Amino acid sequence: MHTQRRVIVVGAGLAGLSAARALADAGIDVAVLEARERVGGRVWSVTLTNGAVVELGAEWIMADDSAVQDTAARFEVELVDTGVSYSRREPWGDRAATLDAQDAFLESANVALARLSPERIATMSVGAFLAALDGDEAARAIVMRRLAGTCAIDLRDVALASFDGERPFSAHSDRYSRARTGNQALALELAASLADVRTGQAVDAIEHDDAGATVRVGSHAERAGAVVVAVPAPIVSRMAFTPALPDDLGSALAGLRMGVASKFAVATKGRPPTRSRQAAGRSMWCWTANGAGGKARKCVTSFAGSPAAHDALGLHRGELTPWLEAVRAMNPDITLVGEPVLYSWADDPYTLGAYSSWDQASWSCRAAFSRPVGRVAFAGEHTAADRHGTMEGALRSGRRAAEQVVSMLRAR
Repeated sequence: MHTQRRVIVVGAGLAGLSAARALADAGIDVAVLEARERVGGRVWSVTLTNGAVVELGAEWIMADDSAVQDTAARFEVELVDTGVSYSRREPWGDRAATLDAQDAFLESANVALARLSPERIATMSVGAFLAALDGDEAARAIVMRRLAGTCAIDLRDVALASFDGERPFSAHSDRYSRARTGNQALALELAASLADVRTGQAVDAIEHDDAGATVRVGSHAERAGAVVVAVPAPIVSRMAFTPALPDDLGSALAGLRMGVASKFAVATKGRPPTRSRQAAGRSMWCWTANGAGGKARKCVTSFAGSPAAHDALGLHRGELTPWLEAVRAMNPDITLVGEPVLYSWADDPYTLGAYSSWDQASWSCRAAFSRPVGRVAFAGEHTAADRHGTMEGALRSGRRAAEQVVSMLRAR
């Protein structure tokens, strides 16, 4: 086999599989090496005892997620409307501000942000910016807890510049979808379409030169014309590269923080009413949503983001009961049955966190993450700029990395 027309992709999450599929479409021989014993990475669907399929990983598919929709259409993965908004959530708890009060506070944030210079924005955190705004205190509190949950880190550590766009503090789409059989179906179908996907292959080192690259898994080595590295930033920073990665990229990878987030799901007796609720007192929310045929799935799912939320729920101590009781209290009209499932992404050895969380230093050097180094290209949600932390960003990053590799191979 001519190694110059062969590419190794490290990582079988959506980014790696998207890159591999795009390369295969270009007529290039591809091998995908995945450390886990499954494909999908942070896209992970599981089935509860009552048959309900829930996501322990990536959940949101928004109306403008064209790469997700294109992939779903290509592989005939049915997307269904959830029937609820994941971003516009009913407030729950003592002294919880109404949605109207939250909207007014968010609008004031957009107005204030538009008045700031780019130089000023570059020096501020989201936490400092929101804390300094005039407005209703109850609205400020629940908005900040919701956003801290989404960022999965204290807002004092989140760069205001990373909240880009025309109206970054406005609610996202009111329409959200999910794959009918679970979002992991996207990864499973992508993997099934490829000739060589190997699990249980943890890449330790990559040696690269002008002619190609050698990927090492323990004592085993494979040569290829190029490599796509599509694993989370903390894992890339632990890999041995020879020669070493450029200083700016090495520092950026080591400095990018990962959010602290966990997912929780529990079965219900019967089909619950659909809803999306945000706790006023902590960065935790829960929801019920539709599945196939526009019928509610028989489960409640919950998300907790940020170290503070994990402390409040006892997750750092390995406790489950406080979260279960919180979900029960937020849904007093729903009967929960069976043992809940929980996954803490900060404890995952293949991610070391949920997704990228951007402070000022990391955001200022974000372009380094998507820049190829010799015959090595990089993919993953952390390389996806404004679509970071999403399935859409992962898929787009894989396609971009594939384009870079095709250019490398053609340049010879």
